[in-house]
Amino acid sequence: MDETTKYKEALEDMVFQFGYRGVRNGKPMIWTGGLSALESAFEALDWDEPHYLPEEGYTCEIVGCMEADTSGTHWGNSKLYLRLCPKHYRESYSGKPLPPIKQYALDREAKRNPITGILE
Repeated sequence: MDETTKYKEALEDMVFQFGYRGVRNGKPMIWTGGLSALESAFEALDWDEPHYLPEEGYTCEIVGCMEADTSGTHWGNSKLYLRLCPKHYRESYSGKPLPPIKQYALDREAKRNPITGILE
């Protein structure tokens, strides 16, 4: 990996850790919140503010929820490993029934080895 790629990936990691997340016009996004270090990182990455993110990999995997995914867990006795927002994470341990799951998460979980649990 070249030095430029290393620096870019490090900046992206910092932005994803410290940037502000939200939803605008039904699309997940991340923005600087006016913090100069994040503004500099956005500029170096050549990102507009806000920077729109794909839904897959950046939002809760419950149908209809666009909040940022912050935790990964199984829902109750389900074998599905899901990336969830804080609200749905709490619900996953409350005994509530499994709500509808986004199709991309179902497709991913269908590739999980039933014995090892490892994605293939």
